[in-house]
Amino acid sequence: MEAEDAFSMDLMGPSTEDRANGAALLSAGLVREAGALAQAAAGLRATLDLADQDLPRDEARRAAAMAAALLVIARQLRAHAADASRAAEASIAALSGMALALPEISAHLRAAALMPISDDGAARIAAGVVAETFWNALRAAWPAAPGA
Repeated sequence: MEAEDAFSMDLMGPSTEDRANGAALLSAGLVREAGALAQAAAGLRATLDLADQDLPRDEARRAAAMAAALLVIARQLRAHAADASRAAEASIAALSGMALALPEISAHLRAAALMPISDDGAARIAAGVVAETFWNALRAAWPAAPGA
């Protein structure tokens, strides 16, 4: 009977350790995304002398704000690796004062989940599960966030 219970538990999805590894992979992917955005923001700021319009300034600010948001989300995913829904709630609380577009967060979350830097297949699968759980919780709670 114990062997049957162990077998059925394996069918329930990624293990706790796989989820923790998946959350770490997803978090690392978000940090990479944030780094790319911060680099883009710096590049846009460096070209401000070449443009007379405010568009580059606005884009630089948006890129920098999204980079900061992704770092906050990555931190919350690491802090709450066992519970992606709790990480989403904590992220919303931390991001409450920022004007962010939910679709932009989704795009970066997907990119981070699709480009994990690991040969651990279970952790890569778990990163997708964590990303989906996090996204669903974030999307469900987003309208209730202050300033949304």
